[in-house]
Amino acid sequence: MIGERLAEGLNTMRRIFAMVLLLTLVAGCGVQSNPNLPSGAQLVSISNFPTGIGGGYPQGLLNDSGAPQMLRKGDTPPNFTLLLPDGRYTTLADLKGQQVLINFWATWCPPCRAEMPELLQAARDYPDLALLVVNVAETPDKVSRFAEQFRMDAPVVIDPEGAISDRYNVRGLPTSIFLDADGTIMEVRPGAINRAVIDSVLQR
Repeated sequence: MIGERLAEGLNTMRRIFAMVLLLTLVAGCGVQSNPNLPSGAQLVSISNFPTGIGGGYPQGLLNDSGAPQMLRKGDTPPNFTLLLPDGRYTTLADLKGQQVLINFWATWCPPCRAEMPELLQAARDYPDLALLVVNVAETPDKVSRFAEQFRMDAPVVIDPEGAISDRYNVRGLPTSIFLDADGTIMEVRPGAINRAVIDSVLQR
């Protein structure tokens, strides 16, 4: 009798320990999705990002530092984090459920300047589209001046070392990557694109 109760008590303790361990692991995955996040960083929806010029100018942080990846249709691209100066953040993976257009650009790039107004207007016309304009290896001062000039009311991602473009194997600017709502790549477009291209990809 005593032995049965002892065995039952041990089994209950094991179940409680396993549940606590599982909850700890789940919580840890949510908080430590990127090892470079500062203490106290808070995961939020991109809809809670600032809506003005630059979208808060989030810093782009790769979630892993692997080798450059040749991106193809149907692939899941490398994940990265968008970290706001106040510690709020979201990730590319958290944007599942809506289409995403990632555009790699630089201020010195004439085709980037030519296509930027059309990208921004498309993001306004497609309310469910998340436009992420990732600057490649320039200082925040240069980026913010460009953003003010073009009234860039989308998240302007600061990536001063070009780590994200390297991981995405970007070989020329501009380069645009379209993601479907399931997070997989719909199309990779090197070179400048226009509204006709954007509409043709998003309306498939």
